[in-house]
Amino acid sequence: MEIDNHMKELLERASAPHLWDEQPVFCFTSDIDWASEAVIGAYFQKLPIDLLKLTVFMTHSSDMLSRAYAAKRIQRGIHPNFLPGSSHGDSFREVIKTCMSFAPETICTRSHRAFDVTDTAHMLYNDFHLRCCSNVFTTLAPNISPFFLESKLLQVPIFFEDGSFLYNSLGLSVAPYRKYFTTPGLKVISFHPMNMAFNTPDIAWMRQIKDSMSREDFNHISNEMIERHQNREKGIYDVVMEIIHLAQQIQAPILSLQEIYQQTIA
Repeated sequence: MEIDNHMKELLERASAPHLWDEQPVFCFTSDIDWASEAVIGAYFQKLPIDLLKLTVFMTHSSDMLSRAYAAKRIQRGIHPNFLPGSSHGDSFREVIKTCMSFAPETICTRSHRAFDVTDTAHMLYNDFHLRCCSNVFTTLAPNISPFFLESKLLQVPIFFEDGSFLYNSLGLSVAPYRKYFTTPGLKVISFHPMNMAFNTPDIAWMRQIKDSMSREDFNHISNEMIERHQNREKGIYDVVMEIIHLAQQIQAPILSLQEIYQQTIA
C-alpha cells in the first residue's frame, strides 16, 4: 500500500506546537444568512470591522460585502445550504458551484445548519479546492485546536456562536464565563447580521420576527423595519461587543480563519 506522504505531512504539522496551545487566540466570523443590504449595513456600523479580520460566510451576492472585500476589510468564505429547498441548488455540486460564485477566491467554508457529510467534504476539497471548514459548534469548549478530517479539510471548531449562546440560556453577558475566554485555545466567534442589527435578546424573539415574513420579505428588510423592531434593551450585540473588548483587554492575538489554516500547515 502506497503511503500518502502529503497527508502524513499535514498530520505532523497540525500536531506541532502552535500559538493557541499557549494562549487564547480569537477569530471572528459571521454567517451572512441571506441578510438584506440594510441589515448588513446596520451590522457593519455596529462593529470595529478593521480590528476583527472578519471572515464572512456568503449566502448570496452583496454589493456592500463586495466593496468591503475589495477594500481588504473582510475575508470571504462560503455558506452553502445543502438542505432540501435550498436557494443554492438541487444537488450538492450545484449548491457549491452557486456559492463559489459569491467568493471565488476562498478556501474556507461553513455549511448552513452545519450540514456535513463525506460526499460534500470530498467534493469541497477535491473538486472546488477548499481547504478549511468550520462546521463543529461547541459551547465555550476549552483548548480548541484545529484538526484534519479524513477528506483533508482542516476543521476549525467554533467556540462561541450567538444562537447557541441564546439557545442554552447563558444570559446576556460573558462576564460569568471569562475564564473560558482567557485560557489557551482557539476562540472562534460566530455571529449573524440579523442578530447584531436587531440586537436579539432571545431565540423566541427573533423567531417571531422571522416567522412574520416571507423569504422574499426577509431578503429585503429595510432600515425602517430595523428601526421599528430593534431591541433597545440588552441583547446579543452587547454580548459580542463584550467579547471584542475582552479580547482587546487581554491583548489576545486575532487571526482570520485563513491565517489559522496557514499557521497550522506552516
